[in-house]
Amino acid sequence: MSGKKKGSRKDFETVVGVLGNPVRRNIIKKLSEGPDYTLRLSNELNINQQLAAKHLKVIQDAELVDVVRQKSRLGADKNVFHLNKFYSLQIDFSPSLYNERLISFNNPHHWIQEDDYMENLEEKVKDIDEEAEVDDVSPIRQIIQVIDDELEGLEKRRARLLYIRNLALGAAQNALEEVDRRKRQVIQHLIDLGPMSIEALSKALQIGEDTVKDIISELEREDIIENQDNMVHLKY
Repeated sequence: MSGKKKGSRKDFETVVGVLGNPVRRNIIKKLSEGPDYTLRLSNELNINQQLAAKHLKVIQDAELVDVVRQKSRLGADKNVFHLNKFYSLQIDFSPSLYNERLISFNNPHHWIQEDDYMENLEEKVKDIDEEAEVDDVSPIRQIIQVIDDELEGLEKRRARLLYIRNLALGAAQNALEEVDRRKRQVIQHLIDLGPMSIEALSKALQIGEDTVKDIISELEREDIIENQDNMVHLKY
């Protein structure tokens, strides 16, 4: 996905593993509101302290938080947990569609085109942030509302595009209904993901490279695909 930095496959599986548990999701939601420590998290989430500590250990092992030892004048020192990742997790699936991605959005320098509208919006926030006081809360809320409205519009557009993409993949499945299963899988991957190497196809299909090469050779003879420099693509 252009404009944002994709997380690795390992990062994706790690984040899915952490967020797959509702207690950990609630902990991360709380930490998104600000750094916190085990006892207060357990009290606010209405779970026992041992359970909170167990799930915080999983989150920490996944490297989604930083831990700072904070001294206390009233009692024992405590570990304070800070979220340290800027992630958007997306999974789309339907009868003809499956997409998954983990996007890191903490570094705007990874993003492609310049956008005057967003630049102005960002500058407004930075101007407020430099000398923020209580009176600045209302303008901040106005900016957040503008952003939320933009995101809602983008999500609606994205949902429509996903629906159309699903229709297109469904049409491809119908067209390939009579094709041999292995050949159909290769063609579907090329339709869905674009040109791929033989190695990538082998991993995606979970079959040996020699088998993939045989399938590709047959599809080449049938004038359906081309194999150029080990990159396989549909013949246009």
